[in-house]
Amino acid sequence: MAQHIRRNPRNLPSVRKHGLSAVLLLAILSLATLSWLNISAKNKPVSHANTEITLPEPLVADVSQEKLPLPDLLKPDNIPPKSNPTDQNSMVGEPQNKPKSTVPNQIIKSGPLLIDGRAINNNQQTITKYTPLIRAPIAGFNRKTDFGNIPHPHKDGRTVLTSYAKPFTPVKDTKYISLVVGGLGLNPAITRMAIDNLPGSVTLSFAVNTPGLQSWINKARAHGHEVLIELPMQGTGTHEARTLTVQGQSNVNIRNLEYLLSRAQGYFAVTNYDGSALVNNEETLLPILKTLKNAGLGFVYDGAVKNARIAPLAKREGLPLITAYGYLDEVQQDSHFVRNSIQTIATKSYENVPIGMGFAYMGTIDGIKSWLASKPKDTEIAPVSYALKKR
Repeated sequence: MAQHIRRNPRNLPSVRKHGLSAVLLLAILSLATLSWLNISAKNKPVSHANTEITLPEPLVADVSQEKLPLPDLLKPDNIPPKSNPTDQNSMVGEPQNKPKSTVPNQIIKSGPLLIDGRAINNNQQTITKYTPLIRAPIAGFNRKTDFGNIPHPHKDGRTVLTSYAKPFTPVKDTKYISLVVGGLGLNPAITRMAIDNLPGSVTLSFAVNTPGLQSWINKARAHGHEVLIELPMQGTGTHEARTLTVQGQSNVNIRNLEYLLSRAQGYFAVTNYDGSALVNNEETLLPILKTLKNAGLGFVYDGAVKNARIAPLAKREGLPLITAYGYLDEVQQDSHFVRNSIQTIATKSYENVPIGMGFAYMGTIDGIKSWLASKPKDTEIAPVSYALKKR
């Protein structure tokens, strides 16, 4: 029979005894903590009940107690009397009795800008908005020469004069003038400025020896400008190669003319560069005008020589030709002079649409923009092809 072994339990400490010890120890620690907090509180200010940390408010000056005089903001001579330069000025042309905005930092659109005290109206939209013209060349409007393709009427009878000109429909009770800016292409910066900053109704004229002429013509037409090219013609001084001359034989002039016409495509007419000697020489001029007519082109004569024989000779041969009133910048090339020149032309008869021509000067471009900004409301610019058609 198995023998059971009896295990005697160990003598463990009393639970009650240890519980009282723990309570006593906790009480001693609590009293020590309170004593430390009281001692610390004596060495620093009592904190607010709200434990949220806030930044101090910015100081506001007490104006009522300000003893020093305010600075005289009107003292400088360039500030008009009774006007405070610290006031918020309204934009020029902005309505005077407009309600103040209640929304912080709200952008308030101003009224029309002014130039010389006159409103731009909607002319800025005319400058920045344009309708591209069809890209040149259009198939069927050229013929081949030894130098390349030159303009030629389409087999259906259409010509580049109408096909490459800017489409235009006049508005009733509106007066029109035409403006041409020439000499473009040789100065890239000015050329880009004319293409980008002038409205498409301004006709652009390019020097025929411009590097990359076709690219410039494409850019101009893409911005809505119709295009002329300039034929170098003999004047009173020396001339360069390919210039159409008085002394040159007819076949030489025509060959040079074909070379000039082959430099690019997309122009609807030509204009003269100089030519004061040639425009009065009927014998030499006649075959040149016939070639231009057969090409289906028009001619815009700058009018530098008054009563030149080129106009009646072109009419006799059936070549569409129009004579400009004069140059906008022949005397001065600043914006103010050009704007006044345009205004003078604008007072001429509107039966035949007067034409003003200018050169590739910054002042000329700025002068046109300035006139557009302050022009009469009933006066607009028409492309020179419209003036040519109307004549």
